[in-house]
Amino acid sequence: MAFSNRLVSPAAPHRDSTAAPAAPEAWGESFRDAAVALCAALSALDGRIDPAARMRVAQMVGAHEVLGRLSTDELRNLFEDNCARLIMDPAFGHAYAMAQIAKATGRPDQARAVIRIGQTVGRIDGILDAHAVTVIREACQVLHLDPHEFGL
Repeated sequence: MAFSNRLVSPAAPHRDSTAAPAAPEAWGESFRDAAVALCAALSALDGRIDPAARMRVAQMVGAHEVLGRLSTDELRNLFEDNCARLIMDPAFGHAYAMAQIAKATGRPDQARAVIRIGQTVGRIDGILDAHAVTVIREACQVLHLDPHEFGL
């Protein structure tokens, strides 16, 4: 069941135990915070977040093999908190999101997974636009990753 559907129905979906080799506990809060912050930063453009884009991001997060296994309430609250910060004060909200993304620094597998999630969210409309490329490149810099590794 997609994250957006889980927002309406809080019942935990049945998941095949073979679907995700890494349990969320193994990756922890730093991965969750970094991934959700990057999703919010990519969703925000000029101090606004399109409701349709918000729903598409929520569906993608819910379908992710690790994020989809985490608490719906936590994911929603983190995403909404990041979005609210980005809307109220875009510069401060962006800096806050980058600080959240930095939590995955020093964990190469998690950092790369955060960037891959960012690329998926950035391409949610089919193409990685200039805004998404800029945000993902900045996230790479924060995570000490080479953007060229991701085709940027």
